[in-house]
Amino acid sequence: MEFRTSSFRNGLIGLVAVGVLAVVGIVLVRQLIHGTFSLLAFGFAVALLLDLAVLCMVVYWSVATLSLRYRLDRNGVIITWGASRLVLAMDRIQAIVPASQVDDELGLTAVFQGRAWRGGWAGGPRPAEGRVGWPRSNISVACSTVILTPDDAYVVSPQRPGDFIDAWRVRRPLGPTQRWREEEQRTWLLGLPIWNDHLTWGLMGGALVAALVLHGYLAFIYNRLPEALSFHVDLMGQTDRIGQRSEILKLPLIALLMLMLDLVLGFAIYRHERVAAYLVWGGGLVLQLLAWGALYTVTG
Repeated sequence: MEFRTSSFRNGLIGLVAVGVLAVVGIVLVRQLIHGTFSLLAFGFAVALLLDLAVLCMVVYWSVATLSLRYRLDRNGVIITWGASRLVLAMDRIQAIVPASQVDDELGLTAVFQGRAWRGGWAGGPRPAEGRVGWPRSNISVACSTVILTPDDAYVVSPQRPGDFIDAWRVRRPLGPTQRWREEEQRTWLLGLPIWNDHLTWGLMGGALVAALVLHGYLAFIYNRLPEALSFHVDLMGQTDRIGQRSEILKLPLIALLMLMLDLVLGFAIYRHERVAAYLVWGGGLVLQLLAWGALYTVTG
């Protein structure tokens, strides 16, 4: 028996935010297309990157909130939120009650203070007076329902909470047909070990920061550079190639494109050759440092 969430307000607010962020992104793209390379343009580019990152997160939270559902049968309860599924075995469920009956005892309102629109109460576990609280609700704690197991408290918001509780009471005495484990399951993508690999994020983050600072520095000095720059010297130290100032913009752009290729390639081979992925990402960081050296040589 499946129950949808009792409220879609948070998801709808999220979709409105998605629209606003999309409009902001379009405006920033237009500014970048029609503008010239400058410190202001660099600021627009950074704002666009932040806008895209927030947009991706808001889209996920909104879709996950709108699709929040609870499936209950004689084997237990499955709570689906986005790419995460909480599986609760029937023999582990001690009680399903309105949150108002256990709020004072567990302190759930204090644990989940500050209701956020970003998917209601869905999020990671937090301690709740001896139990671990798992928020999977789109309404306030006081109006939610709580599934209690020996170690955890799951805050949920099914439609017709009375029917949800009655369905559990009817099915509990029947006994399970399958033995489930109480666990959180994630899709293969979110279950990859890469998300918890600090070395991975250190290498990729370092390369991205180096690329960002490289572009920022060039934007800062660009208008101060002469119209003609020396791009190459011979063995005697004499300039043998002079080019327009705008040609220097190719340097960070090529370095950035190569970095994007390194990031994608490393991610693709990570599951099978983790050390090789580290080398690829490390090479991306070295490439940005080499680009820094080349930029300093031309402009210094």
